[in-house]
Amino acid sequence: MSDLSRGEQENKIITFGCRLNLCESEIIHDFAKELGLEDITIINTCAVTAEAERKLRQTIRKLYNENNSIKIILTGCASELNPDFYIRMDGVAGIISNKMKLSKDEYVSMTVDPITNTKPASASKIVPAYVSESSEAVNGSNVTLATYKGRVRGFLQIQNGCDQKCTYCVIRLVRGPNVSFPKDDIVLQTKKLLQKGYKEIVLTGVNISSYGRGAETGGLASLITYILKSVPELRRLRLSSLDPADIDDELINVISSEERLLPHIHESIQAGDDMILKRMLRRHSAAQVIEINEKILSRRPEVVLGADMMVGFPTETAEMFENTKLLMEKAHISLLHSFPFSPRPSTPACGMPMVEKKVRLARAAELRELSQNLLTKKMQEFIGKNVVILAESDYTAKTNSFLQVKSRKKLIVGNEYLFHCESCEKKHIIGNPIEINED
Repeated sequence: MSDLSRGEQENKIITFGCRLNLCESEIIHDFAKELGLEDITIINTCAVTAEAERKLRQTIRKLYNENNSIKIILTGCASELNPDFYIRMDGVAGIISNKMKLSKDEYVSMTVDPITNTKPASASKIVPAYVSESSEAVNGSNVTLATYKGRVRGFLQIQNGCDQKCTYCVIRLVRGPNVSFPKDDIVLQTKKLLQKGYKEIVLTGVNISSYGRGAETGGLASLITYILKSVPELRRLRLSSLDPADIDDELINVISSEERLLPHIHESIQAGDDMILKRMLRRHSAAQVIEINEKILSRRPEVVLGADMMVGFPTETAEMFENTKLLMEKAHISLLHSFPFSPRPSTPACGMPMVEKKVRLARAAELRELSQNLLTKKMQEFIGKNVVILAESDYTAKTNSFLQVKSRKKLIVGNEYLFHCESCEKKHIIGNPIEINED
């Protein structure tokens, strides 16, 4: 959970979930500030797991208990999935649909009585239980830019929605089909982020590897090439999560040949057993993931690979789980986001035979332990070497390949350094900058 409040007198934005939600929350914050919604708390929700929804309900109750006159506006995937439940919660004044969450007009409506169509003297007079029923799709040109105050890494939304029908996932239900934003709009927003001082741009969305699917203008590989050609001053471009089924030879060629595209690939793999992948309705096999990753590493060895892995999917046996562990090693995964299966309403997986919860949790812990061992092994490969880092705080940074760094000497936030790797501990490489850019 992230709190994006900007002081006592400004609106408060609370965010659950993914980087895309964070990106959208920054835009919502700017809308709310411009419109003077100082008495409103906006929560951008997540529905990926039951735990995310549990924490959301807990947060709403806590906020209401602390201030029973609070006016909470919900948006995002959880409130989209179950608006009738959330609108009845104490403190919730309204819900804005996912499709309209980035429409400034929708936030204007929060200060307008929908019955009398008059603007009250204060935003605090928002009509209770007003739920947006708008269904218009957002315009991509309005949603690509987020201003990440105090950060060195700017996130740029290039698409929304998903066309896949994974049996465990509700995102398609609450975000709609894939919509790719225009290339020229993305280039324009890239330039704006650079003008704001961001050193690195991250392309994000619900499923960025589906960008341009079916369009004559080309897919993600074509977009990356277009951005780098159109914005020569962009030195650092990074990708968020990719679907392995969409990593084709064209994209691998771009990953291996474009030095300004940073050497870190994160894949939404989810499982290492082919039967489980089929029951998830994923479009790749374990062997295909291994082949893809070996191709990438053979052409650009400095790439560090990460993955999303789900454990305890319905029907997963101990042997199937072992296949997931085996894939982690064979596919050279060093950075892991692991989570136990969480049944989501209205998904086919809810009707499948469940793995006991305590087994799911135990397998998640076991996979995290394996991940730590693989990460340590990867970090040890850098000991004694010099790498480029981007400082995120006085003493922390990330390498180009997204490994975490702790510096013994103070860094300047936002500066690049040549960094000498001396040792590693837990999740960090330890060392010193040997060349400092003071510009």
